[in-house]
Amino acid sequence: MQKNLIFSILIVIAMAFWGSSWACGKVLVQYASADIIAFWRFFFAFIASIPLIMLLKVPLRINTENLKFLLVAACLNGIYSIFFFMGLNYGSAGKGGVLVTTLIPIFAYLLAYFFSRKENKSIKANEILGLGIGIISGICLLDLGGFEELFGKFNTFFLFCALDWAILTLVCQRIRIHPLAINFYITFLSMLFYSPLFFFKPQMLEIFHYDMKFWSMIFVVAVLSTAIGTSIYYMGIAKLGATRASSYQLLVPAMALGSSYLILGEIPNLLTIFGGILAIFATYLINIHKPKKIGQV
Repeated sequence: MQKNLIFSILIVIAMAFWGSSWACGKVLVQYASADIIAFWRFFFAFIASIPLIMLLKVPLRINTENLKFLLVAACLNGIYSIFFFMGLNYGSAGKGGVLVTTLIPIFAYLLAYFFSRKENKSIKANEILGLGIGIISGICLLDLGGFEELFGKFNTFFLFCALDWAILTLVCQRIRIHPLAINFYITFLSMLFYSPLFFFKPQMLEIFHYDMKFWSMIFVVAVLSTAIGTSIYYMGIAKLGATRASSYQLLVPAMALGSSYLILGEIPNLLTIFGGILAIFATYLINIHKPKKIGQV
C-alpha cells in the first residue's frame, strides 16, 4: 500500500514534468530553430536515460521485428518533436498543451477502432458520449474566429502533433520489449534522425554559449520530462496497472496551463479552460470509465 502511494506521488510529479515541458519548449525556440532544439532534446534525454537503464538493469536485447517498429516509432517521434517546437512559435504554450494532450487519446481511440473493425467491436454508450464531447471540446480549443483559422499554423501544427502521437502510441503497442527499453531506443534513434543537421547547420554548437535560462529549460524538457518523467510513468504502469496509471495523464493539461502561467505569464481564456475540462471528461469516458452492469453492486 505504501509503495502504491509512493508511485502515485511520483506519477503526479512526472505529469508536472510533462506539463511544464510546453512552457519550457516555448522558451527554447526563442534561442534556436525547432530542428536544432529537437536534436539536443533527444541527445540530453538519451544521456540521462543511460544511468536509469543501468540502475534498473533493463534488458536491451531486440529482434528484427521489434527493430522495424522501433524505427517507425522513432520517425514518428522525430516528426512530433519538429511539429511541437514549430507550433510553439505561433501561439500559447498552455493552449497548445491542452489541445494536444487532450486530443491524443481521442485520436488514438478513433484509429484503434478503425483498424479493428474486422473484429466487429461495438462502441459502448459511454464511448459514443465521450467522442461527442471530445468533438465539442476540440471546437472550443481550436477557438476559431473564422474558417481560415482552422488551417492556421498554430492549429495545423498541434493537430498534426496529436495525430502523430496517437499513431505512435498504437505502434509502440506492437513492440514486445521492456517499456523503458522502448523509450531508450526511440530516444536514441530520434537523435540519429536529426544528427545530419551537423553537416548543414554550423550553428548547432552555439547552444554551449547560451545562458543559464536556456540550460534550465533544456534540463526540464530533456532530462525531467523525456528521460525521468516517462520512466516514472512506465514504472507506474507496472506497479499500479495501466488504467490507473493512465488516469494521471488527465493532470497534464492543467499542469501545462499552470506552468505556462508561472513561466510565461500566459493567462488562459475561458474557452480554453472550458474546452480542456470537456476534453478531460471525454478522455475519462472513453478510456477509463467502466459502466456497471445491470444488477452489479
